[in-house]
Amino acid sequence: MSCLESSRMARIALALVAGVLFYFALGLTPWWPAAWLAPIPILVAGFHAGGREARLLAWLAAAIGLSSNFTYYLTTTGPVAAVVVTLLQVLLWGFLVGKTRAVVRAWPSRPAVFAFPVLLAALDTLVSFFSPHGTWSSFAYTQMDALPVIQIASVLGAPAVVFLVGLFASAAALALYRGTRIGRPWLAYGLPLALIAAGVGYGEIRLQRAAAVPTVKVGLVSIDDFIGAHTPPERVEAVWRGYGDLVTGLAGRGARIVVLPEKIAALAPEEADRRQAQLSALAQRAGVHLVAGVQMNRAHGKDNVSWLFSPAGELLAEYRKQHMVPYLENDLTPGNVELVGTIDGARFGLAICRDMIFTAFGRRYGQLGVSAMLVPAWDFYRDAWMASGVAALRGVENGYAVVRAGRESYLNVSDRYGRTLARRRSANLPGSSLLADLPLAPAVPTFYARHGDVFGWLSVVAAFVVLLQPAISKRLKARPK
Repeated sequence: MSCLESSRMARIALALVAGVLFYFALGLTPWWPAAWLAPIPILVAGFHAGGREARLLAWLAAAIGLSSNFTYYLTTTGPVAAVVVTLLQVLLWGFLVGKTRAVVRAWPSRPAVFAFPVLLAALDTLVSFFSPHGTWSSFAYTQMDALPVIQIASVLGAPAVVFLVGLFASAAALALYRGTRIGRPWLAYGLPLALIAAGVGYGEIRLQRAAAVPTVKVGLVSIDDFIGAHTPPERVEAVWRGYGDLVTGLAGRGARIVVLPEKIAALAPEEADRRQAQLSALAQRAGVHLVAGVQMNRAHGKDNVSWLFSPAGELLAEYRKQHMVPYLENDLTPGNVELVGTIDGARFGLAICRDMIFTAFGRRYGQLGVSAMLVPAWDFYRDAWMASGVAALRGVENGYAVVRAGRESYLNVSDRYGRTLARRRSANLPGSSLLADLPLAPAVPTFYARHGDVFGWLSVVAAFVVLLQPAISKRLKARPK
């Protein structure tokens, strides 16, 4: 009997270690190696524990890890939703560890190593499809700083990134639990490592083969001050003047496109007409394509929109945000139309902030063949890294760059490979601005953009087989010989 089988304290110690690693992996600014390591100790502890204890240990580790996000959920979703979201995530980790334990204990053969990554990828697919928060909690975002790892998303989507990370943890945990007490150990552990190497190797090759492409200078501007109904008139005008000064400054440095943030102001119809004319004049005076986000308080309802102006001052498009923030934007009417504009011969898509956390939305723009997305945004300061990473991963999946101007966040430009090309914090008056060279790669949809979550849904099917395996093994053992 091993130490872990005989000592509950040793198993609890492993759960605590996993919890600390999850804390650094699941936070809003994750450390990517922690995601590869965190599941290992809790899986090992679970393999040596009883079924009920394995779930309790997983809940403990997950609760520690997710504690870093609880106050953020309180701010963004409200107290009830914060508790529900956190509890659901804790329970999901208990489910993952408990079911993986059951499979490994009932199925002492090589395929058991795939149980955990298959379940992890399947849950990632189901949550992103059914959750009102889209892919926000995806394990894939832990890897945004590991560029070779995330390139597989251009072929198989975010679930493939999750699968690779989970496969490493599963192979390591199984090796620590079974050692050589498994048929053909070299194959049992070598095949997972070969698959991981193939996935990461593909990413490295994709990055190395990135061809030089034409660029266009883009500017981003953000002033964190929000113009609301009770903002003093002198402050209102100071903010609008601040945007004008920063846009003009960027145009003088060569910017051809300038993106402003989401909801610069909440505007009644008469005020909206006046500010639209003001922005039109600014675009014409600066000679830039200008994107600006405002809230329209119309008589029939409220809309969250972005306006795209030409250098001649013409309003080319009014895009309506499609995915509202539950609890905070319940009074706004969502849009349902994607908009694409052509600038200097390249196709640009329009989106607003939260739209970019939904894979189906991102794929539609990939299929429309855009070279870049222009995204006004408004975040919660703490989530600046994560919000930028979420949008960048949509770019990797679908093959486009992302220009994201966030209030209380980052001004962030990423290319179709998820590389951060330029980044700067937003600020209160006099505001913050950023100039970057945006690569305009040929607008060719990726494999993922064309075919979608095939891998993710295959993982869901495989997960049902995995979940049935303990019962199948039990029935086979019960057969009379």
